[in-house]
Amino acid sequence: MGRADTATTNFMRQNDVFADAFNFFLYQGDPVIEPKQLRELDPAELAMPYGADRKSEPVQKYRDILKGLAAMEDGKRAYILLGIENQTRVHYAAPVKGMLYDALQYARQVEQTSRKHREKKEHGRRGSGEFLAGFHKEDRLLPVIALFISFTPEEWDGPRSLWEMVEVGDGAVLARLPDYRINLVTPAQLGKEEFGKFHSSLGDVLEFIKYSGDKEKLMDWLHQEKPELTMGRKEVEVLNACVNAKLTIKEEEEEVEVCKAIEDYKREAVEKATKEVTKEVTRDVTENMQLQSVKNLMRNLRLTAQQAAAALEISPKDTERLLKKLR
Repeated sequence: MGRADTATTNFMRQNDVFADAFNFFLYQGDPVIEPKQLRELDPAELAMPYGADRKSEPVQKYRDILKGLAAMEDGKRAYILLGIENQTRVHYAAPVKGMLYDALQYARQVEQTSRKHREKKEHGRRGSGEFLAGFHKEDRLLPVIALFISFTPEEWDGPRSLWEMVEVGDGAVLARLPDYRINLVTPAQLGKEEFGKFHSSLGDVLEFIKYSGDKEKLMDWLHQEKPELTMGRKEVEVLNACVNAKLTIKEEEEEVEVCKAIEDYKREAVEKATKEVTKEVTRDVTENMQLQSVKNLMRNLRLTAQQAAAALEISPKDTERLLKKLR
């Protein structure tokens, strides 16, 4: 897992941030999903071959984050599986990726249900179809909702549905082809109103990313709308890894004032550049003076260049450089 993948996963794994993402996407920002209702699950999607022979090799893929939501619905507890896929660049096969992970999760549920039936020896009283599938007529699956979150300022120009990825000229065929659409949150396409629907640091992180490609717009946003914005270590790690924000947090501190950190970085960069220019100018001036002195000695005392440089106590390294200019 790369640096950006690790940073985004650690950030989104926090229950308050995870819940905020789905509340934004499903409920327009209303805090319907509470962080305490979430339980982290194993993100490995293992599809065991279900059916009669069970001889095929299992397929394993890893979703970035998977959590179970236990919520009350009509007085009954309802369970939903929520997954997040963090994208640090546009994924041009995202619909297939999402469809595969969701299918693997459903296949896993079928296998788990079938295993329970086998352990309880319930297949014997069932028809051949239920026996072969391992899944009984009254069995039900938990719904799976996956959300792709883009951590790049780029416009998402990749496909958002399976239909966009296939080439079918026959409308009748396309109409019967099952589609799969991804659920996507991308900063480039969010407006100010939408950013206001977030209630965790996720909104600030995504808005920072949105403006990160234009430093002038970024500083305008910070100074005008977020002059006192602070961010913690996980947020800073995401911004540094995904958009090279160059924010730093002191070891003894847990958060940083974003405006001040950026201004400090800019000032330090200017100071460093100034020192480098000064050093370069000083070296050039010194070299020009040495060169002129060597020429004077060569002309007035009939010395060779090496003799003149030695008389002036110029170092061998500088002498070599001066000789190249005298040729």
